[in-house]
Amino acid sequence: MKHILSIALFSLLFASCSDDDSNEVIAPVAAGEFELTLDTRVGSEDFALNKDFSIGGQTLNFKKLRYWASNVVLVDSKGAEYKVPDSYYLMEEVTDLNLSGTINDSTLYPAKKRETIKFRDIPAAEYKSIKFSIGVDAQHNDNLSLTGGELSIANGMSNIAWMWHSSYIFSSVGGTMKQGATTKEFLAETGLNANYKTLTIDLPAAVNSASTRGVTLNLDVTKIFDGIDVSQNPKINAMTAALMSTVATNYATKAIAFSKENK
Repeated sequence: MKHILSIALFSLLFASCSDDDSNEVIAPVAAGEFELTLDTRVGSEDFALNKDFSIGGQTLNFKKLRYWASNVVLVDSKGAEYKVPDSYYLMEEVTDLNLSGTINDSTLYPAKKRETIKFRDIPAAEYKSIKFSIGVDAQHNDNLSLTGGELSIANGMSNIAWMWHSSYIFSSVGGTMKQGATTKEFLAETGLNANYKTLTIDLPAAVNSASTRGVTLNLDVTKIFDGIDVSQNPKINAMTAALMSTVATNYATKAIAFSKENK
């Protein structure tokens, strides 16, 4: 009975306070959800598989686009950082993939599309910028037995052939290229610790996680190949270290930017 009376008394006091302070704005204190969308584009067009795009005077037709987005950090308006735990996410748009040549050398990987990451239990705050990396940090890249987030060798984003070093493939984009009457395959992959790149995206205005579900960034595929003649360099990997470094740098410095579609 004492417990019931206590609840009733508390409810009465709360109702009384609410009436007196009806004009106050109560700051949210509960953690919530927040989304980060990386919308893949080809210039001003939507990215799509099995469709011809003119890039740098060449016609490219994509069969896959995959990359790791990792170690996400939200920076609030006071400069405080919230590091999203175990934040390793495989972003991708792929047709059915044959995983031959990877550590997982036995299965067919089904077609998938993933552009949005949903974060849960994000502290309520106004966030002014987002940091994240393309690739996998050295601690996890040098030891594939370590777990975290979506890290796995079962999805084909790992390699045993690079420099005698088993590690993750940080990004992979490939398909076919038409040049005149000739069609040939192309594949640009990045990896190795030196090509682990971190970028910071400053938002035009602080985003309140209590009232806004998230933000959208654009990933422009044309800028991944900035400065590279794909027809002359259809295979980019650890054997073409300088080109691989250029692609990794392009992801971090040119390809990803705040989307004008944010409201």
